[in-house]
Amino acid sequence: MKKIIVILLVLLSQKAFCGIDTLWVNSKITDVTVFFSGAQISRQVDLKCLKGKHFLVVDNLPGEINPVSIQVNKIPSSVILSVKHENIIPNLSRKDKVEVDIQTKIDEQEFIIKTIKNKMVVFGQEESLLLNNQYLKKGDTGSSISEIKEAADYYRLRLNDIKQGELNLSKDLETANKKIQELYMQMNEFASKKNKTHSRIIMAIDCDKEVNGSFVLSYFINSAGWTPLYDFRVDDITQPLSIVYNANIYQSSGEDWNQAKLKLSTSNPTLSGNKPDLSAWKLGNVRTYQSVAVAKGAGTLKGRILDKETNEPIPFANVLIYSGTTMLTGVTSDFDGNYTIKPIASGYYDIKVSYIGYTAVTVNSVRIQPDMITFQDIPMRASTINLESVEISEYKVPLISADKVVSGSTFSSNEISKIAGVNRNRNLNSVSGIAKIEDVDVINGGSAASFGEYRGSREDGQVMYIDAAKVKGVETANFISNSLKTNVTNLEYSIDIPYTIPSDGRDYSIKIKEVSVPVNYIYHAVPKMDNNVFLSAQIVDWTSLNLLSGNASLYYQGTFTGESFLNTDLASDTLNVSLGRDRNIIITREGNKIMKDKILIGNNIKETIGWDITVRNNKASTIHIIIEDQFPVSEKKSIEVQPLDYNLAKLDEKSGKLTWDIMLNSNERKVMSFKYSVKYPRNFNFVAE
Repeated sequence: MKKIIVILLVLLSQKAFCGIDTLWVNSKITDVTVFFSGAQISRQVDLKCLKGKHFLVVDNLPGEINPVSIQVNKIPSSVILSVKHENIIPNLSRKDKVEVDIQTKIDEQEFIIKTIKNKMVVFGQEESLLLNNQYLKKGDTGSSISEIKEAADYYRLRLNDIKQGELNLSKDLETANKKIQELYMQMNEFASKKNKTHSRIIMAIDCDKEVNGSFVLSYFINSAGWTPLYDFRVDDITQPLSIVYNANIYQSSGEDWNQAKLKLSTSNPTLSGNKPDLSAWKLGNVRTYQSVAVAKGAGTLKGRILDKETNEPIPFANVLIYSGTTMLTGVTSDFDGNYTIKPIASGYYDIKVSYIGYTAVTVNSVRIQPDMITFQDIPMRASTINLESVEISEYKVPLISADKVVSGSTFSSNEISKIAGVNRNRNLNSVSGIAKIEDVDVINGGSAASFGEYRGSREDGQVMYIDAAKVKGVETANFISNSLKTNVTNLEYSIDIPYTIPSDGRDYSIKIKEVSVPVNYIYHAVPKMDNNVFLSAQIVDWTSLNLLSGNASLYYQGTFTGESFLNTDLASDTLNVSLGRDRNIIITREGNKIMKDKILIGNNIKETIGWDITVRNNKASTIHIIIEDQFPVSEKKSIEVQPLDYNLAKLDEKSGKLTWDIMLNSNERKVMSFKYSVKYPRNFNFVAE
């Protein structure tokens, strides 16, 4: 009896779900929160459906979506019954209508080329026939003038027709070849999109009434990020320092971010938010501490796709990155054959390259190292016989067939709570891009999902708008309308102007804002090591500027002077920014011959050495300069060093370091002299520096 009841229930449930409509809904990316590692994508999904239960399918999504990070906000007048994610590996053996149409056009052009070549062969044979019968003979008397003239006219006209015909055919042949190349490019552009592994999200909903509206679907991806960059500009040391905030954004998720509103967050959602726990430390036993999970560094893959015979670049080649049998991401090469894929987690990967008309190439076990660029040029061999063949480079492990469809699974609050030893909120808190999720009950007839906060966008965060306002002596001018949201653990820049970031792994620079900061300009010189004077800016109370560690470009009086690295992790209350060399400050270091003396005392030598440091300010304003030099320091009792004179310099007796801290007026010249003596054994080789 129980078996009969179970069978009836199964049949009834199948009948109920078979009656549900499947709607393939349109969506577009509207907002993207880009983290240092990864990005949170928000899509607007348009929905128009009748009352009742429906399956909603959002297709052509990146294959790398973290299923647990999927979030769906409240759908109007609907209850979310389930959310399912699945990866789709394309069926390469099946030809789409677009491919069939393009192949038909290619076949037509190839037929035209064969026809042209046949005509050219006929013209060539006719020309040979005429040239082999160009001599006229008619008995002993020969041909008459009229006959010769008639033959000459015929030969001239016919040979001209043949040559002109060959010229026209050559032009037609060139045109046909160009059309075939264009068709191959179209085929490869289509194949580059078709052959990529993608994913889809399927939602089961129950509508109380007819729905005509939209909702937001969001998810987290790893293959994106941004890096801070700065321009430090100095027009004159009497003027404030100008700091231009820039950001380099990149992504290779497989989908372009077209006209999306961007947020740049300094948080790293790939790091766990849970504190480490101490376990008992028992002496005599092996330590059982486990290292805290941290995000591993990501690397970059760059290179060119080239014709193996001609070394010419191959545009629109399909470059895919595989980890085992799973395709992670991919791009197409540009018109010059260049490709860039980043970020890629450190590890070993296979690179697969395909292009219609060329033999596909697989490069095995390419090592991607963290925070480094791996260069890999890939030559391809033209193939007109077997387009399905694959050339394997650096073969190390057997390739495994990936011709399968990998499906994801459905996640519900009940299922998540069943994970051993982990409660629901703690588990989701470790998910990339999610800070907290509340009131999740999306299955078994529960209410619609009400998701809480994202990492990087807490509602209780303090909001600061910087718009030509003066904050603690800082003047700011925005290149683009943006707001800065400061949270407990991160900063977040909201860019109001939509941007397009293609999925090609390249850096796209965005100017965020410009800040004018009053600073103390100080020059530094170590003439013993370098006869250049270096300018630096000291920024007091720099924490209000929200600076991050990153590369900086230096500009002095409108001229690019070099690059530097801004390290805010090691900075104290005062931040020192190197601004490069200033050629208007002249400094020299020369030995003083008058002070120099050398005498023999028994088995020892006593030598007196003096140096003169001359500095001149050729600028129109007074400067503050710090000059450094040194006395030698003895570590042996047999060697005695005696400082004799150091001209008001500050001496560090432990290290022997001399420091002159002076103000130098415009066109002023100063000489700093110092002298010391060294007593050492005769067999010791002493060299004065």
